[in-house]
Amino acid sequence: MKAWVFPGVAALLAAGIFVPLAHANEGPRPSSSNNWASMSSAAYAATAAQQAAPTASPPHYVWQEGYEHGGRWHGHWVLVQ
Repeated sequence: MKAWVFPGVAALLAAGIFVPLAHANEGPRPSSSNNWASMSSAAYAATAAQQAAPTASPPHYVWQEGYEHGGRWHGHWVLVQ
């Protein structure tokens, strides 16, 4: 039984040391931020402009539900412009 303990512990230690070392050289993923190498500043500016200016839609009603201040549940239609 003791003959298997030392090789087992050695194998676990080796796996515990070498597996993280294998992943250490990967570095951050390209999608971790919004400035990867193939992303041009023009594309980023266009995306920011689209997010800043939503398209105008005609007025319509939307159903909203929630709790009132008294704790009662209610639902009603709200005009969105």
